[in-house]
Amino acid sequence: MSIAKEFSALGEYLGSGLFEEADRSLFYRKALGLRRYYENRSLPVYHGERLYPSGAPERTVMIYDSYLYGVEWDEKALDAIHPDYSRALKAEFGRYTPGVSPEHAVGGNMWNHSMPHYERILKEGLSSYRQRIAKIPDPEMRAGLIHLLDGIQCYVSRCVAYLEKMHADQQLIDALKKVPFEPAKTFYEAIVCWNFVFYLDNCDNLGCVDAGLAPYYHGEADAPALLANLFANIDEAGGWSMAIKPPYTELTVFCLQALKERRRPMTELFVDENTPDTIWEAAFDAVLSGSAQPAFYSPKGVLEGLKRRFPQILEEDLQQFCGGGCTESMLAGLSNVGSLDAGINLPLILTASIQKHLGSAESYEDFYQAFLTDVRNIAEITMEQISVSQKERAEWNPLPMRTLLVDDCIDRGVEYNAGGARYMWSIINFAGMINIVDSMLVIRDWVFREKKYTGAEMADLLARDDEAFLQEARKYPNCFGRDLDEANEAAYRISHDIYAMLDGHKPYLGLGYLPSSIQFNTAASAGKLVGATPDGRRGGDTLAESLGAIFARDTQGPTALLKSAASLDLQSALGMPVVNLTIKPDFDRSILKALILGYLQLGGLQLQITCVDEKTLLAAYENPQAYPNLIVRVGGFSEYFCRLSDDLRKNIVRRTLHHLK
Repeated sequence: MSIAKEFSALGEYLGSGLFEEADRSLFYRKALGLRRYYENRSLPVYHGERLYPSGAPERTVMIYDSYLYGVEWDEKALDAIHPDYSRALKAEFGRYTPGVSPEHAVGGNMWNHSMPHYERILKEGLSSYRQRIAKIPDPEMRAGLIHLLDGIQCYVSRCVAYLEKMHADQQLIDALKKVPFEPAKTFYEAIVCWNFVFYLDNCDNLGCVDAGLAPYYHGEADAPALLANLFANIDEAGGWSMAIKPPYTELTVFCLQALKERRRPMTELFVDENTPDTIWEAAFDAVLSGSAQPAFYSPKGVLEGLKRRFPQILEEDLQQFCGGGCTESMLAGLSNVGSLDAGINLPLILTASIQKHLGSAESYEDFYQAFLTDVRNIAEITMEQISVSQKERAEWNPLPMRTLLVDDCIDRGVEYNAGGARYMWSIINFAGMINIVDSMLVIRDWVFREKKYTGAEMADLLARDDEAFLQEARKYPNCFGRDLDEANEAAYRISHDIYAMLDGHKPYLGLGYLPSSIQFNTAASAGKLVGATPDGRRGGDTLAESLGAIFARDTQGPTALLKSAASLDLQSALGMPVVNLTIKPDFDRSILKALILGYLQLGGLQLQITCVDEKTLLAAYENPQAYPNLIVRVGGFSEYFCRLSDDLRKNIVRRTLHHLK
């Protein structure tokens, strides 16, 4: 029996399709595998919701589709049946392995979030895609995409038949008889389509929902309930982000209302001095509900900054901006962004630089330039690794679903990972930036200004994790987060010099690189690789959370913290520079609004807020499971506090809790 038939007998239809025509291209075989999967996969259970599917997807197979690799498998489960199965999959579909050095993959190693062009599907319907597909010169790509469309169409028909059997809401059945293959005509059809395509795309990102649905909205009374259903699906399915930008509509308010007490979708709300009070009030209601939503974005800073960095972007396409994954800069339905392609561990480099250079440096400037050279060497190696990985990914990891759903892959006749999307760039995270700022201030002041230690003595104390030295360093007042002129000047210079290392470089595919400082949930794991640092951090402890003050040093209030953050070269870090602000629930809304606008006017690009009282936070730390609904912002994403590691929970508890009264 052939392996295709063996997989079919096991109910592993995706695997069966992969080997059904083994002499064809990888793209064709993945697309055929998806067709067989959609023709035979078990259908999501219907529980009476207005949208279908709803809830968390159930994985009932050992070989499954993914947005990152196209196909993945449960190796342990397959090996328990027969090791030849995993070996065959690895040999054919496991040839691509991301190649960034693990120690400099803080937050990602060739990760690739994206989002479909939902608006085009709503307007044109997937049936119209066949005409465009027919023009693709490559017969393997052309035939593969037709297989994929046929598989999706079969899946939709199976869903309709199931819903009819379950006596589901006739409006839902009628909608799915039309969308996503025919254009949506009503608001209900549009949101049913958006939801369905989200699940087709493996529950990644939601895109620009309120803007995309606005043309179909005509005051429907059930719009708030439908948006709440959609957002519940994103949350339960583990989806990521969406963006809200002017012009605002009534749907914008409904979207913000649907965020209350909800962890996802992580929402990027663009605001400025012209934002109506109704939007501010709805946003602050969501913040007060404890959702850690929305994050506040600068339209001018983000959109104009991205246009300056990549002038090739069309003006109308900029309006498709949406942070994908956690916050990484993308254009919904139009882009393939490496997010994150790599994450350079700056404190790891610093500890090596200290041991190599500090003892012999004749001045602070000598040491600083030596450190920059070390960072630049790693950055150049990392960029080369990204280019090599992109080239290998284009050859060995085609993604038929992303090729179908993201413009302009079909019209160019180029596969998604081979450069088919309209826009492509790579994001590199620079992790631990604030550790570097505070460490450099200690080195400059204690070694070269005050002569408190020789360079060799400080290097030795750090190598020995000397607790007395580290305690003293943690108390050093000349630090980031207090709006001190010297610290702010150092913050700008260091961040500018490091972010600028990506300027003028291009990966194998794409317009260029964007730097970011997004720590996600990797502050703890990345810190375990790093010895003690001059900022007072013990060896193995967590790194700084993105671009916030460390060791609760932001003791001069939220204004000083945000002015310090604005002193960084944020305009260069368009991958996205993440800043957290933690506030008490009794905040004055006018003060919070002024803080947000003031920070954005100073050059801030993004601000995310956790709203919690100290008593609840401390009690949740002692007994996390007793607070299952407590939501916090970590480093770019929202999460239930009880789901975080103990190291990350400690990070949250250690933050300064600001009182805005």
